[in-house]
Amino acid sequence: MSKKGTFIIDNNLDVSSWSPEMEEISYRMSDSVVGKNIHAVFPQLKESVAAVLNKGKRVPVSKVQNSCCWGMGFSADIVCKPLKNKAGDVTSVSVEFSKFKGGCPLAQKLSDYEKMIEIGKVASSLAHGVRNPLNAIKGAVVYLEDKYGHESTLLEFSTIITEEINKLDNFISNFLGAARGEMKFFPVNINDLIGSILRVIKLRAEVQKVTISTNLSALPLVPANLFQLEQSIFNIVNNAFEALPDGGIIEIVTGTKWENDMDYVVIEITDNGKGIPAGKLISLGKLSGKPKGDDRGFGVFLSREIIKSHGGKLQWESLKDQGTTFRIYLPAGNNEQ
Repeated sequence: MSKKGTFIIDNNLDVSSWSPEMEEISYRMSDSVVGKNIHAVFPQLKESVAAVLNKGKRVPVSKVQNSCCWGMGFSADIVCKPLKNKAGDVTSVSVEFSKFKGGCPLAQKLSDYEKMIEIGKVASSLAHGVRNPLNAIKGAVVYLEDKYGHESTLLEFSTIITEEINKLDNFISNFLGAARGEMKFFPVNINDLIGSILRVIKLRAEVQKVTISTNLSALPLVPANLFQLEQSIFNIVNNAFEALPDGGIIEIVTGTKWENDMDYVVIEITDNGKGIPAGKLISLGKLSGKPKGDDRGFGVFLSREIIKSHGGKLQWESLKDQGTTFRIYLPAGNNEQ
C-alpha cells in the first residue's frame, strides 16, 4: 500500500510542521526536524521549494530518491504547493509525498527487535505458567503406563509424550535461567534429530494422508542447541503439513555443501502443495505486528532467527501448483559422523 505524507516549509526555507505520516515514512520524529532548513532535511528539494516561494506556482518533483547509510532509503513523487495568505502572498510551501516506495533497513530491524522484546516478555510469563500443566500431563502418562503398559501402541506414544515433556521442561529451565539469553551448544546428529521429529509427526501424517519421504545422507555433527534447532525444523515441517490439507507428499533430504569456504549441513524440506502466492512469498518471514498461532510467517521468522543464531541461513522457493521448498544451512563441526 502506497504511503503519503506532508510537511510545511516557511519562507525562510525552514521546516515549520512535520506530519505523523512523515515520521513513519522518514523514520524521523517531528521534534528532530521542525526548525531545520530544508537543505539539512531534503537538500534535493531546496531549489523546487525556493521556486514555489518566488513564483507562487506548484512544482512537481518525480521519483525523488532518499538514500540511507544502511542501504536503500525510499523513493517518492513529490509536489510542492504554495500556501498563500488572504492578500495572495506566498507564506509557505506544502510538500506532499505520494507513490512512496522503500524504507530504512535499520529502522525495520529496530522495529523487529522491539516486537521481539514484547514477544520475549510474553514468552517469559508463559514459560512460568506451562510448568504446572506439564507436571499434570506427566503424572497422567505415568498412570497410563502403569495401568495399560502392556498395550504396545499406548506405550510407544506415551514414551514420545514423556520425551517431549522432558525436552520442554529442560528448555523452560534453561530459558528462565539464562539471564543474558546465552544458549548452550553441543554436537548434534541432524539425521537423529529428524528421526525424532518423524516419530512425533507419524500419527498426524497417517490421519492427514501425507506420505513422508526421506533421503538422509551421512553427515558431520553440527554444534547446536538441540531443543532450539528441533523447534526451528519442526516449524518448517509443520508449515509443509499446513500446505497439504488434503494429503500429499513431504520430502526431507539431508546432505552437505561447501560454500564461502565453509562446510554446511543442508536440510531440504519440500511439499507438493499449491505453493505460496507471490504476494505472500515476498513478505514471508517478516515479523507482523500481532503474530497469531496460525501465522505461518511468524513460524518462519522464528525458525530463521534460531538458524541465524547457529551461524546458518534459511532459504525458500515456491512455485504455483508445484509446491514449496525450504533449505536450512548449518555450519558443520569438525567431527565426522
